[in-house]
Amino acid sequence: MMNESKELNGKTAVITGAGSGLGRSIAIGIARAGANVVIADINKQQATQTCEMINKKMPEVTATAVLCDVTNEVDVEKIFANIKESFESFDILVNAAGVAPAGALVDMPVDKWRFALEVNLTGYFLMAKHAARLMIEQGTGGTIVNLSSKSGLDASKNNTPYNATKAGELHMARGWAMELGQHNIRVNSVCPGNVFEGSKIWNPEYIKVCAKKYNIEPEEVIPHYVSKTILNKEIKGRDIADAVVFLASEKSRMITGQTLVVDAGQVMVR
Repeated sequence: MMNESKELNGKTAVITGAGSGLGRSIAIGIARAGANVVIADINKQQATQTCEMINKKMPEVTATAVLCDVTNEVDVEKIFANIKESFESFDILVNAAGVAPAGALVDMPVDKWRFALEVNLTGYFLMAKHAARLMIEQGTGGTIVNLSSKSGLDASKNNTPYNATKAGELHMARGWAMELGQHNIRVNSVCPGNVFEGSKIWNPEYIKVCAKKYNIEPEEVIPHYVSKTILNKEIKGRDIADAVVFLASEKSRMITGQTLVVDAGQVMVR
């Protein structure tokens, strides 16, 4: 079971990329903690499925599906205009939409590199820009959480776009924390380890790339990555969701500009 202490009761959160994978897990965790959730995703059907899952289990909160391309500023502006009209307050942004084109440097097409920059950096920037504007206008503070990766701290082989953009997300969050602290807006990052459950990133093509990198069979990839952790346990979506809920709650009221690594013990932050 995910967190059920309702520490986000009455809050309103926007979660990008919440139609599947980690974004969906985070949205469910935030809703379970009592917050209303806006499910923003480029796939409206999947966003609606996430809402249906939440409404079935947690009818006391409001779950709304919104079609959004996070790289399109018009889409992003519409989200926050609608929130301003529909909810009493806006309190939490979780940037979770992301892509991970993998491959060797010498073989990486420039269009895949640019696509990663747009989604993983421009998308985070646009969402934070307009979220912060609304939070400042409200004058009640708020929380922004960037979903980065352990690869943002400890680079991985054959992963140039992902390494670069995930590291960039961490540094953007630190800068935003310095800018927005005066408005009582806290900004932090969560760096998940490898979460396979429901992931679009860990698709068959990506697994083949990883298998080639380690000279193993595709079916050996997930056990191989799990064996790298100190706890020797597979990380689940709920583990990441619980970390995000903590950073969005009053329990972390004195934490900003920080990076929380949830990877079962692989990367040590110093």
